[in-house]
Amino acid sequence: MEAHDAQAVTAILAPGFVSLELDGKTESADQMVQDVKTLPSDPARSSQTTLLSIRSTKRDAVVEQRYTMKTRKRSQDGTEHRVELVAVSTDTWILSHGAWLLQRTVTDQLDYYIDGKQVMHQKRADDTAH
Repeated sequence: MEAHDAQAVTAILAPGFVSLELDGKTESADQMVQDVKTLPSDPARSSQTTLLSIRSTKRDAVVEQRYTMKTRKRSQDGTEHRVELVAVSTDTWILSHGAWLLQRTVTDQLDYYIDGKQVMHQKRADDTAH
């Protein structure tokens, strides 16, 4: 996704892939690939993904992860601010014809910080998405 490589993203998505956002909206594989294509380049952006837990069988795996993205943005008055986005999600992977494919991703929590101050916190209200 960082490289805006739609073909590589498509290659890891299972047929019927779905992304479930905190607001309940869903996104298909085609919509996700379009998003990847339109992501703006940001040389100041750095990101890290941390695996929090993995539960697996021979045919599937459920991975809870935390994605942290940091960058710098200028406000309308020209002041530069440190921006950080932290998202926790639960991904379901399936083994299909010898390859692990992403079947479903569910955003569980989203936090947004400006200059180290939390300005937004959203958390999934229930656990029915899993």
